[in-house]
Amino acid sequence: MDISSQYNKLRKPDLKAGPTKIKSFLPKPTDVDYTRGYIKRYFAQKVNDLNSPIREISSDDYIKVSNNSFYNTTSLKWRITGPIKSNSSIGTSEKTVSESNQISIRLASSSIKNLKLYLPNLLQFHK
Repeated sequence: MDISSQYNKLRKPDLKAGPTKIKSFLPKPTDVDYTRGYIKRYFAQKVNDLNSPIREISSDDYIKVSNNSFYNTTSLKWRITGPIKSNSSIGTSEKTVSESNQISIRLASSSIKNLKLYLPNLLQFHK
């Protein structure tokens, strides 16, 4: 076995093909999603460039690239129903949609740092 064959055998499988092409995706919440109250959103960013664009991707693309060493990926629960204003005056401590989505972004930002810049509208898809 020559040296290049040995190298190809030992290197990571996801590096053989190089970076996977991913397409941007915008979710379209269904009536079932609104009944449930949230949707799952998926994001990817190139690992070697923290200023590269953050892309929202489909769940299928998320599965493809989540084990690819060329991308950082994350997912989050995005609340799409619930109160917009706080009901603290009546003694309810339920979080608003904006507060819930802000918490989701903060948790997901451990994988993709500037995710909050990609998601400025905390009421996106709210109904």
